This record gives sequence, C-alpha cells and structure tokens, in this order.
Amino acid sequence: MALTSTTLAAAVAVSDTSIKVTAATGFADKQMIRVNNEWMAQAGAAAGTVIPVRRGLDGSAQVAHGILGGVVTGLAGDWPDAPPGSAVSVPLDTGRRSVGVDTTFAAADYPKGDTVYVITKATAAALTVGAPSKAQDGLRLTFLSATAAAHTVTSAAGFYGDTTGSDIATFAAKIGASMTIEANAGAWGVIALGNVTIA
Repeated sequence: MALTSTTLAAAVAVSDTSIKVTAATGFADKQMIRVNNEWMAQAGAAAGTVIPVRRGLDGSAQVAHGILGGVVTGLAGDWPDAPPGSAVSVPLDTGRRSVGVDTTFAAADYPKGDTVYVITKATAAALTVGAPSKAQDGLRLTFLSATAAAHTVTSAAGFYGDTTGSDIATFAAKIGASMTIEANAGAWGVIALGNVTIA
C-alpha cells in the first residue's frame, strides 16, 4: 500500500476526537495519520469523510488545525521515517551533518528530523535539493556556511514555487551565511535567510 494525501474539510479544535477530510479514500482503522506536524492514529471505521482519531502521538503536540491543512495516512511501513511506536536506531548526532563536496539530495536522502548541514567545502559548494515527499511535511533543513565561499543551494521547483525565478539560493562569501527551508506539500519553502539571496 502507499501513502494517501488529502486535506482537512473542516478546522480541527485541540480537543476534537475526529477529523473531517475532503476524501476518505485510503483511510482504514489503526492506520497512522499525520495532520501538519501532529501524529494521529485512526481509532475506528470512518463515517463518510469523518475519521475518528487518537491524537498527539509520538510526542507530537495536540494542536488546532485550520481547514485545508495537509493530511497524510498509511500503514506504518509506508512512511519514509519511523511512525510512532516503531523501533529505530538513532545515530549519536542526528541534528548536525557536514557537507564538504557538491551534493544532490533526494527525498530518500533527507533525515528523519530537522537537521543543520554545515558546509565545509573551501570553495563554492553546489548543493541541490530535490522535492521532498508529502510525508516529510514540516521537515526543516538549515544550510550553514563554515567557509567564506559563495555556496549555492538549488531547487528545480523554485523556493517560492516559480521555478526559474527562485531556484537558486546564493550565499554571500561569509562564514555564518545560512538559510532554513521547510518541506510543505511536496516542495521547499523558505523560513529564514542570513546573507543569502534567492533568484
């Protein structure tokens, strides 16, 4: 089976025990559900497009969600990262990685949690980020320059969704230049820039 994506058909309050989706195809009892960054589990049969849920799983915050919020559901084994309750092996340093060569990242390469990539290449590094999967919504990546070089981070889809108008982020040749991006609906959006321009 594969992950199924839809949206919320109605807002969800913090205390709600069900969610209403625009399409209930692919939903089944006991499947994992992610609404924005909150993990849930389906807690019974759907009544049309109303899905009963157990909320705030795996330490995620049980919060309100607005109408049209992103919803993804699937079996535990369908998720690229470990769903709640799964055994995982965790490296000692999951939040910081060095990048010293030109690199292309694909959805399968992205870490399971927010990560800082420290760019250590002495000359300008050419990094490319492929589109994330919808199951990776909310994942944040930060690129931080540890060298005074004009690094670039490229997204073919564009960081502002307009392909060639915002597909290349160029770092000023300064140590500490940085950018933070977040996965949303299968694309990357810009959260913060420090001495980085996008064109």
